[in-house]
Amino acid sequence: MRLYGLALAVLSAVAFGFYMVPRRFSRASQSDFTAALGLGAAVALALPPTFWAGTWSLRGLGIAFLGGLSFALASHLFVLSVDALGLTRATPVKNFTGVFGTLFGIAILGEYRAGGAPVIAQLTLGSILIGLGAYLVGGIGQGSGPVQEPKARRRGFLLAFGAAAFFGFYLVPLQLAAPLGSGYGYLGLGLGALFGLTLPRLRSIVRLPARELGLGALSGALLSLGVLLAVPAADLVGLSVAWPITQLNTFVALAAGVFWLHEHDFRDVRGRLIGAGIATAIGILLLGLL
Repeated sequence: MRLYGLALAVLSAVAFGFYMVPRRFSRASQSDFTAALGLGAAVALALPPTFWAGTWSLRGLGIAFLGGLSFALASHLFVLSVDALGLTRATPVKNFTGVFGTLFGIAILGEYRAGGAPVIAQLTLGSILIGLGAYLVGGIGQGSGPVQEPKARRRGFLLAFGAAAFFGFYLVPLQLAAPLGSGYGYLGLGLGALFGLTLPRLRSIVRLPARELGLGALSGALLSLGVLLAVPAADLVGLSVAWPITQLNTFVALAAGVFWLHEHDFRDVRGRLIGAGIATAIGILLLGLL
């Protein structure tokens, strides 16, 4: 079952890696696209209760809703960090979300504590190495970006760091709400994302062309697929292991950029990619041997 959980985490990384590809074909503003993304995510996450609802619990639904708000806040912080810092510098910082997932899994959910200090150290080191791989890949091919004032850089860094923390946290409420049943937990997560991302821009997105709304919603559906795969992975191997592995999405996104969107020349990024791959492989090995 552990191998099955690791496989689900890898498949989740594939979905997370592709979820922003529709953005490359959209002409909507970032805020409108994010609002459409929230709508698509909410619809996709509302489907599971149709098939496995579990036992109804208003308290559990509310806990999962907090996870959706955390996801929405993370998305807003990341957009603001990109505006302040540039995509090249903001993305690698945000990619440390897996490290936060490990810390929250140990500190809040109590995962792997029984193994003692050596196991926790192995878990933390593996997560950091995967985060380092994501950091190295995150800035590939994006150019040097504009030069920011020190104050703007600090603000952008803090915003990206906050986005990483809230992205690493949003599955924690879902895990805490597990007794109510996965279906209603997903519904609560989707409602939180809808409330935080879509409702503030509702007047704007109703005027979006169908193509732009569809691209944003597709992005949200792919993101939701990643969540739907990550949650059972976390149930099987723990959030502190599953969440860092999902950060392989950075490599998937890079592959899409190189081989599909033709954004980068592989020869130009080979050295950085090899270093990232080595760090990530060692990190996954450490996690897999737990």
